[in-house]
Amino acid sequence: MFRKLSNRNMYLYKKSYLNRRLEKDVMEDGIAYIPVKVESINDIISRFSVRGLESLNSEFMDYIMDYIDFIPSEFPVVLEIHGPEFSRDEKKVIIDTVQADMDYLLGRKQEEIAGKRKKFIYMLIGTIVSGTIFSFVQRWLWEMPLEFFYVVFWLFADAFVRYIFIEKTDYNEEKIRYGRLASMKVEFVEQG
Repeated sequence: MFRKLSNRNMYLYKKSYLNRRLEKDVMEDGIAYIPVKVESINDIISRFSVRGLESLNSEFMDYIMDYIDFIPSEFPVVLEIHGPEFSRDEKKVIIDTVQADMDYLLGRKQEEIAGKRKKFIYMLIGTIVSGTIFSFVQRWLWEMPLEFFYVVFWLFADAFVRYIFIEKTDYNEEKIRYGRLASMKVEFVEQG
């Protein structure tokens, strides 16, 4: 019984030294390397891609997306592809595809953030207008219609406050994440 509690406490207070682990495994001279082992170009480029319009293999992309979350945002990232010797054309296709797909991800995130900003502006206008109407109308209306304006005001104000204090920080973090991916360099390490 006491041994089980001791184990639970040990697990509860176990600490992770992520920064030291990252420095040991993936950091070198202030640059973070994402090592990826591949057998062929088919591990990187989707088999559904059309020549000239290649896209990344979804499993390959998931690996990169999961890995980058552990790397602190202040470090530049290099994708280090370990595998066979690729031809010059294959290397060009891989580099272009990685850059294109990451640019698409960044563009999609920027459009999403722009949509949220537009929504924020509407919420700000709604808060101001409904607050103004509420303050002028409360003198002349009895309780039931007044409650309607009160609810409308807090509907707008809630979305406005949530964006400022919660969502804006999350959107900036996501934009940094995708910006790092779009700025990522690609290097090849041949394993013969």
